[in-house]
Amino acid sequence: MLEWNVRILLFTSNLDEGRFRPNKFRIFRKGSEFLEVDLRFSNLDSGLEYVSGVLDVVELCIFNRGESIPLNSLEEKMNGINEGFFAISEEKYWIAHEIFEDYWKYYKDNRSKFFHGIVLMCVSMVHAQMSHPTNAARIFEDSKHYLTPFIEEAIGWNFSYPLNKSILEVVMERATSLPLV
Repeated sequence: MLEWNVRILLFTSNLDEGRFRPNKFRIFRKGSEFLEVDLRFSNLDSGLEYVSGVLDVVELCIFNRGESIPLNSLEEKMNGINEGFFAISEEKYWIAHEIFEDYWKYYKDNRSKFFHGIVLMCVSMVHAQMSHPTNAARIFEDSKHYLTPFIEEAIGWNFSYPLNKSILEVVMERATSLPLV
C-alpha cells in the first residue's frame, strides 16, 4: 500500500469527474458550485505534477501528514475557528472538519465534545457531497447528540444540504462564546 504524506484538495468549477487521470487515492465531493477532488500522494512534487494537468483549478489546499493548526494563543484559536466557519460557509466541509478536529483533540473537557459535534456535522455534509444521503443524515443526528448540551435547540434540527445557514449561525455564535483559554 502506498504511504501518503501529502493530501491535496483541488477545487474546480467543472463538475465532470471523468476528466481526471486515474489515481488510487482519489475521492470526489460535489458542492453546489464546485467539484472537490481529494488526492493523496507520497510527496508534494508528485502531487503538483498531477494537478498541473488540470486547467480549471479554482483553489488548491495542501495538507502535510501530521500537521495541525497552531493553538498556542487565544488569537490563534480564534483565527482557526473563523477559518473553520468560513470553510463551512463555502461548503468546504472537509477542510472545516480538519480544522475543528484539531480543537476536538486539543481540549480535554466539555469543549472537546462541542468541537466533536462540529466535526460530525461537517462529516455529515461530506457524506452528502459524496452522494451518501443515509450516512449523511445518520451522522448529522450523531452531531446533534454532541451539540445539544451546548445548544438546546439542536435537538430539533433537521438534516439538509448544504448546512442550513441559521444552524451555522447558532453554532458559530456558540463556538465564539466558549472560553478558549
